[in-house]
Amino acid sequence: MFNMNNPTDISKMREYYRTSDMLNLILYFPEVSPIIDLTIVEDVNDYYKNKTYLDTLELNRVDSLKTRGLITGIENSGFNDENKIVNLLNQIKEKDPLGVLVLFNTDIKSSKRYLRYAGISVGVDLGKSVYIDAVGRGFDGREVSKSICTHERYYIPWYKLRECTIENFSQFRTYLTNQSDYEKTRNERIKFLTSVGIPFEEVDSKIPMKYTPIPDFIWLDVIKNILKKLEKSEEILENDGFDSFAISGHTEGRKFTPWQMFDKGRYIKVLKK
Repeated sequence: MFNMNNPTDISKMREYYRTSDMLNLILYFPEVSPIIDLTIVEDVNDYYKNKTYLDTLELNRVDSLKTRGLITGIENSGFNDENKIVNLLNQIKEKDPLGVLVLFNTDIKSSKRYLRYAGISVGVDLGKSVYIDAVGRGFDGREVSKSICTHERYYIPWYKLRECTIENFSQFRTYLTNQSDYEKTRNERIKFLTSVGIPFEEVDSKIPMKYTPIPDFIWLDVIKNILKKLEKSEEILENDGFDSFAISGHTEGRKFTPWQMFDKGRYIKVLKK
């Protein structure tokens, strides 16, 4: 087991894709990261050895070493219980013997994933531009971080960041989904959510039939806590080698609460058996 609260574990945790992404967000954008108690459990034996502590962690992600391919094809609700953790660890080991399960808590109350206002990915070419992909109500960061679909896109030249406000934000929008395309993504979203055990009636009644653009109060939060800070942090990010990255996650309540800060090129890697 490795835990972010143990300084000697940090370097080892940074050898893993998603764990490293979460640590990056905590380091550079601590105001928006909800993640606490970030922990890696290596296998079933490790879980039972540290079960008392690990059972206090509510959420999970699958992860793998940066020297290996990303583990794909394992979907789950993201919430923990003992049977789920053991089952996930067994699935991970079938895909990659060195794969791990990342467990953590958040400092906010996690909502049901079909009740969120949006999933958002803020892509950054440092000093050049910011491009935003987003999905609306009932969706989350899964769709945008994995390039499954998008409902809204925005492009902001770097020199325009200082001028960007909620009053002119819509001027940067380059794409808004139409009803026909939205219905296809809605059907796929429902198919995914039911595949991880959420009843069809529950999600079908909550995900809107017609697309409504993401509310201004969400974009105001993104502008204040991400876009404005990017310009102020440009030199620090550049010195640390972050010239191209993305910040992605979903909303909780009226705020954007991203999970990770990653080099988008890493999603090209796929674990091959």
